[in-house]
Amino acid sequence: MLAKFATSLAAIIALTQPFNAHAESWFEVEVFIFERQSNSLEQWPDLSAPNKNKQLIDILTPEISTDITGVAIGLSGCDSSDWAVDTSSCNDPKVSNSTKSYPSLLPFTIAPKTPKKAYIGESAVLLAEHQGQFKQLIKTLTREGNIQGIVHLTWQQNMQSRRQAKAIRVIGGRDFSKQFSYHGQQVNQSQSSATADMLSDYSALGSFSAPAPVMPVWELDGSINIYLSHYLYIETDVFLRKVSQKLMDPSHGEVVGFNSQGPAQKVMTPFLQSIPLQQNRRVRSGEIHYFDHPRMGIVMQIRKMTQPTQVKPIVISAPVPQAVEQPSIDPYQQLEQEMQQDAQQKLTPQIKPYEG
Repeated sequence: MLAKFATSLAAIIALTQPFNAHAESWFEVEVFIFERQSNSLEQWPDLSAPNKNKQLIDILTPEISTDITGVAIGLSGCDSSDWAVDTSSCNDPKVSNSTKSYPSLLPFTIAPKTPKKAYIGESAVLLAEHQGQFKQLIKTLTREGNIQGIVHLTWQQNMQSRRQAKAIRVIGGRDFSKQFSYHGQQVNQSQSSATADMLSDYSALGSFSAPAPVMPVWELDGSINIYLSHYLYIETDVFLRKVSQKLMDPSHGEVVGFNSQGPAQKVMTPFLQSIPLQQNRRVRSGEIHYFDHPRMGIVMQIRKMTQPTQVKPIVISAPVPQAVEQPSIDPYQQLEQEMQQDAQQKLTPQIKPYEG
């Protein structure tokens, strides 16, 4: 029944392909972001990272994260087949929640291992490393001693109007989450470990008392928004995190005890500074564009591509039949049953057929 429904759905989608193909406008985007390691005399304000934009399209985190739910709690998360056959167990927070692991340093080129292609109806797709065209350009630029590459990405996306467009999240570099919070405050290691120990003692109470997972604080973070309005436009909103010093209240970002004696005197404290690169530029497809900055740079190219003509195939995974366990029989009980059957056969009168 499910296979018949999926086939009908695929046929309906296939009938709408000409309309969708005409409505969508796909382009290929390649990005190279690097850091300038020369000492700049320009001073930057001690800005903290901006609040996260929840509307971003994140095509990178699924590629660099690892699901360790089973290792963390001894249980594996539920896939679509599990939800179909055992909803009650999958509603258990210990089973349905997913625990992710992240590397301490992201690879320079973030890409899937196998080639990818776009399908009608998708928003963006990350391409494999060999599907890009910046290999020689990156090699030429990095020959300069003051340039250190941070991240190289290639993706395809369906361009929308400025009102409907969603930016692509861009990350790179090392993870600072063990030393600093997302907004740059220094993490108190002794206090955080004590809090974790305290919460672990109440882990039996369920997910309500479980501590929130620590998310990565990437050296490079932000977004690139590309939209189509008669021309192509690129909006860059990325920031580079660097360790610096800031005059701060030592209790800032920490829990202050009830016996604290008023506001503490501000002292120079390690702080994770966020250096922004925010620009908006009208561009042409096929041209290589450079976004300059005293501390970093972005090289981008938007290329025309063959428009996708297929919808993404529907993968149906049939539930695996489970063997029915036979109830085990006690050997003494089985022997007693056999003796009762023999006794009953001896007591039953044997009726011979009539022989006339």
